[in-house]
Formats: sequence, C-alpha cells, structure tokens
Amino acid sequence: MGQFLGRSQPMSDTNLKAKAGQYLTFQLMNEQYGVAIETVREINQYGEVTPVPKTPNYVKGVMNLRGKIIPVVNLRIKFGMGAQDISRDTCIIVIDTHIGQVGMIVDAVREVVDLQDSQIEPPPVLGNEKTMSFVRGMGKLDNKVVILVDVVAAFNMEQLNDMKEFSSSDSKAA
Repeated sequence: MGQFLGRSQPMSDTNLKAKAGQYLTFQLMNEQYGVAIETVREINQYGEVTPVPKTPNYVKGVMNLRGKIIPVVNLRIKFGMGAQDISRDTCIIVIDTHIGQVGMIVDAVREVVDLQDSQIEPPPVLGNEKTMSFVRGMGKLDNKVVILVDVVAAFNMEQLNDMKEFSSSDSKAA
C-alpha cells in the first residue's frame, strides 16, 4: 500500500522561487527532480490505472485511492519526454492541489533531501519562460543538480479543470 506522509499543503503558488526546506526527489529518464515535501500526500507503487476516453495524452487515467477517484498524470509525457515502460521502480506520487488530489507517475522515487538557501539557484532562462514557469529552482546536492518543480504550475487552468471533471475527490463516493 502507499506510504503516507502526513499533512500536506496544496501545491501551486504561482511565481514562487524554490525555498529552503525538504524535497522529495524523483527520477524521470536520467534526471532528478524535486517537489516540496509539504505538497506530497503519499507515495504508492504503480498499481491499476483505469484509462478515461478522450483525455489528453499525458493523462494516464484515474485510480481508486481508498474510495476516492483521482486523476493520474504521466509526468514524462507532460514534460515532453518519451513514454517509458512500467518497471518495479515506477511510482505514483499523490499530491494535494486546489482541485483535489492528483497522482503523478514517475520512473522512481529517490529520497527526501534537505536543501538550504545556499544550495538553491534560480532556474536558468531556457526557451519560453512561460512554458518553463513550473521550474522553481535548481538544487545543488553533492555533484548533482535537482530540478525543483511545482508540478501543478505545469498545467493551465483549463487542463486542471478537465482533470477535476473525472475526479471524485470533491464529490461523495457512492
């Protein structure tokens, strides 16, 4: 079953630079990403995800999380990477958002790291600043770079509302 991480805060305050604190690190392809730990509800091994017709290609479907139906997003596809086969390391990170809980498929969950202000640089200006606005900073950890992201900021309001439509996180379960 999932690893419960306790109380979480909704993700996505726009225009915020990454702050010092704890980050859950995860892997997509060969890169390390980090998400603020207070936005994470729990981590689950990849399980059954039910496809929903006529959804965007990055929406894998929905999953039943203890009686709640939540949307599940493939972060690789949303971030413009190729799809990957599911492996034993594949996980679904469940985050709290203002539309309810959302599951994010990642290649692997690594660890929780504690980053100080001195270890966080602003995101570099690469390409279209608006499309990269979900990158909140770059964490320096030993010889590695951890890309610090606000995953919800990668979606526009229409995309979030579409996901909310096939979620039961706000409605009563039958």
